[in-house]
Amino acid sequence: MYASFLCLVDNDLNGPLPLEIGHLIDCKAIGLENNLRLTGPLPQTMGNMTSLFSMALILNGPYFGGELPSSLFRLKNLTYITIQFNLGKDWSLPSNAQISDDTQLEQIVLKNNFSGKIPSWIAKLKKLQVMDLTMNNFQGVIPEAIGDLSSVKYLNLMGNNFTGAIPSSLGKLPAIEVLNLGNNALQGELPAPIGNLRTLQLLDVGSNELTSTIPSSFANLESLKYLVLESNRFNGTVDVLESMKNLTILLTRSNSFSGALPDGFFSGTSDNVVVDIGDNEFTGELPSSFANMS
Repeated sequence: MYASFLCLVDNDLNGPLPLEIGHLIDCKAIGLENNLRLTGPLPQTMGNMTSLFSMALILNGPYFGGELPSSLFRLKNLTYITIQFNLGKDWSLPSNAQISDDTQLEQIVLKNNFSGKIPSWIAKLKKLQVMDLTMNNFQGVIPEAIGDLSSVKYLNLMGNNFTGAIPSSLGKLPAIEVLNLGNNALQGELPAPIGNLRTLQLLDVGSNELTSTIPSSFANLESLKYLVLESNRFNGTVDVLESMKNLTILLTRSNSFSGALPDGFFSGTSDNVVVDIGDNEFTGELPSSFANMS
């Protein structure tokens, strides 16, 4: 059967998706949105849709969901996966999946009460540029293998239940621009290798259980514009931040930072600046550079 695009938006479809959907071998895009009576998981036969380029599942019903079929990740042409704002709460990633060397998957957006752990096979998605797992129920440790995502630019794991240490392998991401690990239960230190991420523009580790000082290697984060450290148990000074000439947003509220603020703080930027350093143990006078803020 030939169907280039299957758009099933704002209907009253009910029951599970039929196994025969796998016969749509010429279908390039599938969109299921606002079908409140759909039920069950996606069928494994979707792995036969060899032309599939994009899949979007949005705002579907409370009984629609389950473990994503592992066969889906064998599709060499699949480039975009979006699953968000569905009412079902039983979504998960397969624990095992066979990833081909020539996979084209560039973007995974999952915002749908996904649970379980991030499987190690994710690291084989060498062309992945966006991985957004915001506001799910993923748990366990962030796998070290995630540092092998050599093309990723946007990595957002905010608002889950991740525990353990931040993997030092994140310091190997050569293209990363946004790294958001906020609102989890991460513990331990900020890994010094994160200071190697010269393309990084946003780092958010707020609302975790992190301790220690800011690593001296963070002085190398020359592209960083937004730094969120609030609501942790960090201590020590923030002197290393003085070298971040592009920094425009700094949120360090509710930690145990101490000492004087460096006099050259934010002296290198002409942009509007947002600073919240409340509920710490800073001493001394405000830097003279604060007088030039807008």
